[in-house]
Amino acid sequence: MLAVLIATELLLIAIPRYRVWKINTDVDTELPSVIRVIRDGLRAGLTLNEITGLVRRVGKGRVGEILSRAVAAQMSGESTIKDYVLKEAERIGNENLASLAIILDTVLRRGTREVEVLDMAYRSFDSYLSYTYERNASLKPYVALIYVIMILYVVLASIIAYFLLPQIARMSLSTVSGVPAPTVSITTIPTQLFATLLGLSIIIQSLIAGAIIGRVTYGKASVGMLHASILMIVLTAVNYILYLTLYLH
Repeated sequence: MLAVLIATELLLIAIPRYRVWKINTDVDTELPSVIRVIRDGLRAGLTLNEITGLVRRVGKGRVGEILSRAVAAQMSGESTIKDYVLKEAERIGNENLASLAIILDTVLRRGTREVEVLDMAYRSFDSYLSYTYERNASLKPYVALIYVIMILYVVLASIIAYFLLPQIARMSLSTVSGVPAPTVSITTIPTQLFATLLGLSIIIQSLIAGAIIGRVTYGKASVGMLHASILMIVLTAVNYILYLTLYLH
């Protein structure tokens, strides 16, 4: 019950942060294509409104939606494109989107060599994001490995605590000179204590594993608490099933 309560609390914390991370990932994925569309649109002589209409079709349209609202805010006099995009970048914590705001402001203010500036920005973003995604893809098998190792740990620890220890407790000591020695009582081996310690170790190790996964894969340990919650629930379920099967059956 303690593990389930902690896992539920972690889910309430981790899910909103995972959604923000997902939004940032979508934005980063779209940025190179968005810059390319803006570059080609300016080269073709399209207006900013027409370009934002095309940008909204890129990926899930997250960057396009932000740029559309930024253009509308500038036309109504509420804010400039740069300020609006910077505010959105600060809201979701995306430095790449903030860089796009500065690039667009530079291009629109100067009005010259905009194609060259955007072309350079496209190559920079594309190279950086390609490296980031390749690195994250190479780390995914290690995330699965953490799950496998922890499940194996719980299975082996449960077999020892719920099966081997009670079996040892039931064994009689060898007789001496034909006189049988006293039988070891099952109460001399604290199975329930082992069960409690195993449950606590599941909680602690799940938290550590989740923080490591979050820091390495997502860049934020707090996002990894989603994995910590999943690990806690899965491992606790495995532990409980083995407890019922091996000890109480």
